[in-house]
Order: sequence, then C-alpha cells, then structure tokens
Amino acid sequence: MIGWVIVGAIVGGMVLGAVALKLVEKFWDSIKDWLNNTAADVVQKYIGYDARRAMQKAVNKADRFMNKIRNVSQVYYRSDPLATHYDKVTMETSAPTYEFDEEFIKTINEQRVLTTKMEYRM
Repeated sequence: MIGWVIVGAIVGGMVLGAVALKLVEKFWDSIKDWLNNTAADVVQKYIGYDARRAMQKAVNKADRFMNKIRNVSQVYYRSDPLATHYDKVTMETSAPTYEFDEEFIKTINEQRVLTTKMEYRM
C-alpha cells in the first residue's frame, strides 16, 4: 500500500513538473521581458549596475536553454552591407536535435556559436 502511495506521489510530481515546464515555455518571452526590464530596474536601483548585468546574463543563459528546448534559432543579419541595424529572424527547426549531423553538434558544443558568412550580390 505504501509503495503505491510513493509511486503515485512520484508520478504526480512528474505530471506537475511537466505542466509547470509547459507553462514556463508558453509564457517564457513575457517572463524574460519582465526579468530584463522591470526586475532588472529594481535590482539596479537597490544593488547596483553590476548586479543588473549579472542578472541579465543569467536570464540570457536561461533563454538559450529555452531555445534549445523549443528548437528555435535566432539569426541576426543586415539587409545590405551598408545597413546600420540588424534584422532579427527566428527560425524553428523541424528536426529534433537527435537527428542533427554529428559534425554540426560537435561544432556547436566546441564553439558555442555556429557562424555562417553570407555575401551580398547585387
């Protein structure tokens, strides 16, 4: 009897954890914006600018993790070579991460960034 209670508690905890993860995933962009703006302003006011930067770095690392969960990549590019601003494009991968090429995964793990240079031809 006690074993079933323990198993039920474990399964219930897993279900609650999955629901919580889905909620965080669904509302992550709002949470991230709130942390980077409202909460960071309060941290800067009472603790200082260095604490704000450290907090924003932590939020950035969490955002990278959430992008891995969602299989999302963000690409920044210039519309032409003389442009002063970057355009941001968000792409979702259709393949799960286990189907990626081994060389691609090795490059990402070693360099943490995959850079592709493009030429502009007119």
